[in-house]
Amino acid sequence: MFKTHLLFAFLISLLTFRYFDLNSLIFIMILVFSGILPDIDHGKSYIGRKLFIFSWIINLVFGHRKLIHSVLFATIVAILIRTFFGLYWIPFYLGYLSHLLLDGLTKQGVYIFYPSSFRIKGFVKTNGIFEKVFLLILTVVNIFYLFYYML
Repeated sequence: MFKTHLLFAFLISLLTFRYFDLNSLIFIMILVFSGILPDIDHGKSYIGRKLFIFSWIINLVFGHRKLIHSVLFATIVAILIRTFFGLYWIPFYLGYLSHLLLDGLTKQGVYIFYPSSFRIKGFVKTNGIFEKVFLLILTVVNIFYLFYYML
């Protein structure tokens, strides 16, 4: 679910931004955005609905949870970001991989090394009770960290 990816990426950003000599706000924004970006390959996802034409084209060309949901794609984009924007590839890569990690926990799984047919599959039903409990935990932990950093 969009909210799970968003809050998980936000938590990763809160846990990591201070370790890099980069603008904290930009670091967090890139990490969170890249944490939801892979779902652009699905027209019914949050980002897919917002960018429907792009989503439709990407899904038509690549399919859902294939190339766009792979370490290969994430690495190529990270290299491009590094070439033009230096260390900002780091929050991009962290966010993108956070998305792949969570999708790898679902029953549908993800072809993490696409075009290889190797797929990582988990036990979590998308939008099921486990994900909803995890979302609640993420919400509480994010609120805790926000207050922690504000003090």
